[in-house]
Amino acid sequence: MAQRRSVVIVEGFPVSDIAFYWSPSTSYSVQAGLDGSLQTCSTSSGVATLTSSFGSHSARLECVGDGSSSEFELIGVKLKTQVVPSGINFCLNVRGPSNSTLDDASSEVTYSGFSSISSSRSTVPAIKAGSFYQNTVSYTSNADASASFTFQGSAIYIFGMTGPEFGCFSISIDSTTIGIYNASTTVETYNTLLFFTTYLDASKEHIIKITNENDGMLLALDYFVAVQAGTSSGSGNIISGSTTTGSTKGSTATAVFGDGSTNGNQGSGGDSTAAIIGGILGGLGALFVVWFCWAYWRWKKAGGQGGLLNAVCGGRRKKPAPPPSEPKQYSLWPMVLSRPKYAVG
Repeated sequence: MAQRRSVVIVEGFPVSDIAFYWSPSTSYSVQAGLDGSLQTCSTSSGVATLTSSFGSHSARLECVGDGSSSEFELIGVKLKTQVVPSGINFCLNVRGPSNSTLDDASSEVTYSGFSSISSSRSTVPAIKAGSFYQNTVSYTSNADASASFTFQGSAIYIFGMTGPEFGCFSISIDSTTIGIYNASTTVETYNTLLFFTTYLDASKEHIIKITNENDGMLLALDYFVAVQAGTSSGSGNIISGSTTTGSTKGSTATAVFGDGSTNGNQGSGGDSTAAIIGGILGGLGALFVVWFCWAYWRWKKAGGQGGLLNAVCGGRRKKPAPPPSEPKQYSLWPMVLSRPKYAVG
């Protein structure tokens, strides 16, 4: 009977340790190795751990069975990497690396051909039944639909959903295509890591773009996490709609999304407290101006002399003019103050 060979390859990641996990069995043989070398592994242990110096490596797992045995079941792969350069000093007043989380519904993300709504309002049953960060999800089934945003950090994570209805997507950073990845799985999964890369230049902003490759197949994005190395201690805050977690940041410790403008609001959105206070003060100022104009008009009507300065400083009011005297009724009799009592012939 012909032998059946299955191969799993993991490459393109800067790592130091890689571990393959599978369901233990003695009905097939397993070999694993790094950078072209293979070593026989114990199939009953269910794990093969490969260790090397940190760098970009290619890991390979091969399973060989006689075809009559039970199927080989790969459980997963565990990678050990670095999200900030080695040698960073985390002592004294230097903070450790920190994360900034950006929700898919943030205005910092630019979409083309995506639907960005609450998951409960989705018309896709698998998405509607799922659980998502901030209860929002952005998804598409159109080829060439894209999502992009800017960030500053040394590593980036993209989380989303996978399932039978999902297809392939591509990732580019700073206009360079990183690769094409597959979001298709036999069952629906949520809060799933779709993409990760590290050792980016943390001193500059990067533009990342996610593009759906297959028309009619879904791509769903949930949230994004960027990482930057720590610097001198300082107070932590939120950067342009992203939530900071981990150690508090110094001047450049937290990854920056978008244009880097700061606000103090937890989660997405702007600083609503400052807007409310500004609105109240503005309203009170407008009411004061209306009242002052009314009081000045009353002052002028009551006989106030001078301009606005006199009104503010207590200018004197002029004495009201006496009412005009009543004209005499009989101008032809200037020496007589009353009508004559005799007839004039």
